[in-house]
Formats: sequence, C-alpha cells, structure tokens
Amino acid sequence: MSEHKRDWEKIWFIVMLVLVAAFTGYSYFSVITGSAATYRYGLPLGSGVPKPLPNGTIVIYMLGVQWAWEPINATEIVYLPNGTMENISVTSSVITYVNGIATIKVDPGQPILLVLFSNNVMHAFYLRLPHGPQNWNIVPGVNSYAFFYAPMTPGNYTFHCAEYCGIGHSYMYGYLWVM
Repeated sequence: MSEHKRDWEKIWFIVMLVLVAAFTGYSYFSVITGSAATYRYGLPLGSGVPKPLPNGTIVIYMLGVQWAWEPINATEIVYLPNGTMENISVTSSVITYVNGIATIKVDPGQPILLVLFSNNVMHAFYLRLPHGPQNWNIVPGVNSYAFFYAPMTPGNYTFHCAEYCGIGHSYMYGYLWVM
C-alpha cells in the first residue's frame, strides 16, 4: 500500500516540474523577444521597444549621475529609400542647457528612445506627460530603454529623479521641450 502512494507522489512531482519548466521558458522567451512589456515600461534588454524603430526616432543617451541628468548624445534614425537605416547626429539641435539644466528639444508627436544608464547609484527617470506619468528605473551598469511619443501639445515637460540618490537628489531634473 505504501508503494502505491509513492508512485502518485512521483507522478505529481513530475507534473509540477514540467509546469514550472514550461512557465519559466515562456517567461524567458517573452522577455527576450520584447513581448512581455508595453511601450510604457522601460526594461533592460529593450523589452517594449518597437523593432524596427519608427522613422524619425530620436535616440538620446542619458546618463544619471549624482546629481544631474546628462544627455550625452542624440541621433535621429532615418530610413533611406533602399531600406538601409542611418543614424544622423542631431546632438547640437536637440540637447541644450538652460541655466545649467538639461533641456531636450523635440517636435510634437516625434518618437523618442531614451537609453538610460548610471555609473554610480540607482536612479529613476520620472517624466510627467499629458497622457500620464512615466517612470523608468536605472540600475548601475544596466541600460534601461524608454520609448514614447512626444506629446502633441507644445510646452515644457519636467523630468526628474524619482529614486532618492543622495543629498542633491532634489536638484536632479531637466525639461523635455516640445516645440
């Protein structure tokens, strides 16, 4: 009688092991392919970023340091008639500093990809847009990707750090200027 009970335990264990393996494989596949996240949430590995990027996407490399946001480089993705993609540098026309505060200038409705990274502590890039606030966490040494479309309403939209990162945390902000 006890041997019969052990057989059912073994069968149940194998069934559960197969289910765990199936769900783990599905989760891993969905994160790697980017289908696990929407455009609203920036995750490592580029989850939620459309592939290929829309024509005219501005790609901005944004460094979070204690205690400032530093836009490093900006390029515009343009697809040529033969189907090849070109990255055109637009750093001087997109990235400016107003009174020492980083300002990013974009057109209404323009697709934007932010490559967010940090080399010192955890930060969070918080951007309040008309359709709702957006927040992306930045872990040191891991790139986070934030894809969104610029608001259709011209104006200044403030971004700041939403993760306490030290004594100068409240000064870590900048502007997305839609013009």
